[in-house]
Amino acid sequence: MLKVAMSLSPPQSGIQRIFFVTGATDGIGRHTAQKLAADGHGLVVHGRRPAAGSDLIADLRRRGAAFVHYLNADLGDLEQVEHLATETERLGLIKIDVLINNAGVFDPEPRTSAQGYDMTWAVNVMAPFVLTRRLLPLISKGDKPRIITTSSISQSLSLPNLSELFARGDEIKSYSAHRSYSNSKLGDLMFTAKLAKVLASQSDPRLSSIQCLTMDPGTVNTKMLLAGWGACGIPVKKANNTYKLAATPYGEEAPSGSYHFGGRASPDSKDDAKLSSLWKALELHTGCTYDDCDTAVQ
Repeated sequence: MLKVAMSLSPPQSGIQRIFFVTGATDGIGRHTAQKLAADGHGLVVHGRRPAAGSDLIADLRRRGAAFVHYLNADLGDLEQVEHLATETERLGLIKIDVLINNAGVFDPEPRTSAQGYDMTWAVNVMAPFVLTRRLLPLISKGDKPRIITTSSISQSLSLPNLSELFARGDEIKSYSAHRSYSNSKLGDLMFTAKLAKVLASQSDPRLSSIQCLTMDPGTVNTKMLLAGWGACGIPVKKANNTYKLAATPYGEEAPSGSYHFGGRASPDSKDDAKLSSLWKALELHTGCTYDDCDTAVQ
């Protein structure tokens, strides 16, 4: 069951920008939200632990956020992702300027999503695909709108067969935590590259002007890094790559579809055939299409 908790909100006129950050109750997501709050922006923040959400609201208001809404959802369930988008619409926001698809998982042991897919792939790739599409009407009303989806320097060089990525239940034959994570981070890069092309082709300038960006957030001592690689990174309080891409002139000047900060992007992100194949598979397995974007923003 998805539950919603929110702070009282002042009028939205006069605020600088509105940011939506998934996975904001700890780690890089929380650090980024804290920096955005200190700048006085309006925030919609997501997590999957209501108690942590209440603490986050208080923290961000104390730091100076123009307003804060917290929404709770398990991104391992596509029905809850859909509900998350619906609850966002019910907040009565006039726009979303920047969507930050930050939430991600690294699972040492195999788990499956509510729909039966590998949990890492479902949360890290399928959920952002659906949430981004559902929020496009609000993003299209944003000021210099931007969609940021977190990739990683640990991205795979190339994706395996799509039937392996989208296997369900007993169809999943083997599991490697690191391979699953790396594939999902390449999936995020390829999603961003294709999304940039899809939106740029739209006739409505409110859609074609949306920036789509991705990045390596840095090697940061988050819970995820500690679980998979050990304490080999920088402190979370120094993890500013996401903020830099979301809220500084650096991000404004970045070409749509581009990857930033960590290593080189996989050649798959420039292969139109592979991008199209992954996109079609995402549409098939999520039941979500971007073919009606123009209609959605009318």
